[in-house]
Amino acid sequence: MDIEKIEDLKKFVASCEENPSILLKPELSFFKDFIESFGGKIKKDKMGYEKMKSEDSTEEKSDEEEEDEEEEEEEEEDDDPEKLELIKEEAVECPPLAPIIEGELSEEQIEEICKLKEEAVDLVENKKYEEALEKYNKIISFGNPSAMIYTKRASILLNLKRPKACIRDCTEALNLNVDSANAYKIRAKAYRYLGKWEFAHADMEQGQKIDYDENLWDMQKLIQEKYKKIYEKRRYKINKEEEKQRLKREKELKKKLAAKKKAEKMYKENNKRENYDSDSSDSSYSEPDFSGDFPGGMPGGMPGMPGGMGGMGGMPGMPGGFPGMPGGMPGGMPGGMGGMPGMPGGMPGGMGGMPGMPGGMPDLNSPEMKELFNNPQFFQMMQNMMSNPDLINKYASDPKYKNIFENLKNSDLGGMMGEKPKP
Repeated sequence: MDIEKIEDLKKFVASCEENPSILLKPELSFFKDFIESFGGKIKKDKMGYEKMKSEDSTEEKSDEEEEDEEEEEEEEEDDDPEKLELIKEEAVECPPLAPIIEGELSEEQIEEICKLKEEAVDLVENKKYEEALEKYNKIISFGNPSAMIYTKRASILLNLKRPKACIRDCTEALNLNVDSANAYKIRAKAYRYLGKWEFAHADMEQGQKIDYDENLWDMQKLIQEKYKKIYEKRRYKINKEEEKQRLKREKELKKKLAAKKKAEKMYKENNKRENYDSDSSDSSYSEPDFSGDFPGGMPGGMPGMPGGMGGMGGMPGMPGGFPGMPGGMPGGMPGGMGGMPGMPGGMPGGMGGMPGMPGGMPDLNSPEMKELFNNPQFFQMMQNMMSNPDLINKYASDPKYKNIFENLKNSDLGGMMGEKPKP
């Protein structure tokens, strides 16, 4: 073997001698089992183990570890069977029960039974339990035994450390007489020696209730103490399981609430994002502005159309323009957008009023008019002047728009504004 490993083993054994609780670690259970297999015993120093465990790790105990610790505690709390004088169930068969017979016993059989009873009592007093058992077996074999006979045999069986057979006979006695106090008490003793404290407690309480025996007080007290421990331990486990289930339900509820809250948050964020995208797409769209299509409207409105529109045959009648507007709208549309026919004065905010158009609307097919309408700067200029009439002088003096104003003067619109078109 490697000498270094042997030295390490010696150091480990020395540390175990100083602190045996090290061997209680789960990872060293194999070494603990090895020691115990040779008859060694390891002291379960809980304080040292818990301290050591807290230093090594702060992780929470698993359910399995807690259950193992509880089992160890139960084993430690259990008293030594030798001190309690516990016995094991016998492996031999129980003595036979009474046969089923019809009719009543004869006088000879009754006399024989009485004789056997006397002999059995003497044998019990002399503690010759095996011989006494044979006497009671013979009595029962005649059939129709009383509850007392079964109780007597049960007491002898218990003295012979045959608790299983004793319990069986007491049960038969109670089937014949449910109020047999002795049957309850003897069966309670049998359960007590088997360590079945709950059954012992039930029978002892019932037997003492029917016929109290102060000589059984010590045994009754022991049974009550054991039963109380079992009951408290069971109650503790039930409460612990209920608490465990409650915490589990609370944990699941918290998870559900957290998931719900997260889903609601995501839903709100998605809605907010969708609304933002929708607002962005809406803001990129604007209604078309038709205010500059015909700056100032049709200058001076649409005057009457005697004989039709000037330069355009057709639409007779309506001399002097639309009713109420003879010869057009005098002075044009002051301060407003050129109105449609029948809209005196137009809409405010446009180009200053232009004189009416006596004689009809200018010829839109004239070269000057076509050149004006084909020039985009003309429309931009007119739209700006509609929003601010003071810009007229600015545009008139601007060389960039000089050509436009020249065309305007030469057009029919120039004549409408008082300018004489060039021949």
